[in-house]
Amino acid sequence: MAFNAADLLALKDELTNDPQDLGLVAPPAIDDVGNADKLNLVRDTLQIDREAIPLSEIFVNIDRDEYAALAEADRQWLNAISTGGTINPKSGGEVREGLLQLFGAPTESRTNLLAILTEPANRIEHMFKAGLLSQGGNVTPSDVANARNAT
Repeated sequence: MAFNAADLLALKDELTNDPQDLGLVAPPAIDDVGNADKLNLVRDTLQIDREAIPLSEIFVNIDRDEYAALAEADRQWLNAISTGGTINPKSGGEVREGLLQLFGAPTESRTNLLAILTEPANRIEHMFKAGLLSQGGNVTPSDVANARNAT
């Protein structure tokens, strides 16, 4: 993968400041292999929105009694969004917000849904989803070296 100049500067800043406290070795020290491994490691502490969730996974996580207690219009909305095989619960999106509005904070369904809307990620994917990089995936030691030397 080829990172552009802005990506390399963002990665250099990541290496220098280590904002997620990943244990990165800051420039001018050189540990490109170790830093690449740390940036590529998928961590539970780095969550990104899932792109697609199978409807079966959504419905398994909705408590039947809580579903039954929904107003008829809410059940109809839930049935309407479940006509395909998956849903995209992007943060801030209508589907995500709608699901969370159906079930209040103290409900089992809301807790379950919140747990499946995101997934663990590596720091590169996390930065990409946050708009800090133009692409996600993994970095190589040479990517790290290029970032370390970016100006």
